[in-house]
Amino acid sequence: MIVIMGGMVWLTMLIFGWGPYTSEIIDPTPSLTAISIFTSGSTVTPSQTITQTTAVTQTLSPTFTPTVTPSPTLELMPFILIGEPEFMSSALLRPSLGCEWLIIAGQVWDLQDVPVRGMTLHLFGELDGYEIDRFALTGSATTYGESGFEFTLENVLVDSQESLFIQLVDANGIPFSHPYELETFKDCQKNLILVNFKQVR
Repeated sequence: MIVIMGGMVWLTMLIFGWGPYTSEIIDPTPSLTAISIFTSGSTVTPSQTITQTTAVTQTLSPTFTPTVTPSPTLELMPFILIGEPEFMSSALLRPSLGCEWLIIAGQVWDLQDVPVRGMTLHLFGELDGYEIDRFALTGSATTYGESGFEFTLENVLVDSQESLFIQLVDANGIPFSHPYELETFKDCQKNLILVNFKQVR
């Protein structure tokens, strides 16, 4: 009898869902806290990454500035070269001398621009392997003027730099001017070089 009554109780609980047979009611609506809802016009903005920049402090070493020592000023001599040497063809003033000749000529003036005669010009150096060491007096070549001088060198028409120099000196070789470099060219249109001196003190 007890068994029959227990079976009826069990059956009743099963049919009506009582006791341990109570069904779980699941809410079909998801929790708003668990799901984020986006509208059709929403824009997802990515999170901004902040990059930290470490400032680097640069230590500058002091720059060494060399001390510039001025070059010594050349002593002012009584005579100086006027302007730059002029180059031309010897056919203009010395047509009797051909292209194989190199001619250095010019004049000398004093403080009042008066031609100075009897002064000595020294031409020295080396050209094409030949040593040059010659002297000429002002007034000895009046083709170039009252105080004209002239050097004529045969078969040394060559290109040269820092090889040939001219200087005004006295009868004992004491300098009246600094030595001036003469550039030469292997060119018949530049085989006559005019060099003029002027007294400045």
